[in-house]
Amino acid sequence: MATYDAPLYEEAFREMEEGLKTVYVLLASDDYMFISSGDRLEFGSFGSIMVGMVRRYPSLEALTETEGHRNLVPGAETAEEAVASIRGLDEWTAELEQERGVLALRVREARRK
Repeated sequence: MATYDAPLYEEAFREMEEGLKTVYVLLASDDYMFISSGDRLEFGSFGSIMVGMVRRYPSLEALTETEGHRNLVPGAETAEEAVASIRGLDEWTAELEQERGVLALRVREARRK
């Protein structure tokens, strides 16, 4: 089991704790190239999630089509709204998404420290 650092979005973490958000998305960067089921994502001193299934998609649109937009952004009314909310994050790089795609991490368990 490996541990990876990830950016913290408190609302997203709360939704994962409550079982509302079941998919956490990351850009498919070199930092996460080898992430797999059973690994842990650490959100600083705030908490962590255990990763279930990992799937790679060419884009956020492909991810929401397969995984469902409410699993990614529970409060979104449409897939377009969910995609826009993810792409609006400061850390999101459209060029990297186009070049490498995205990783959908099924949230197995979320735990605060």
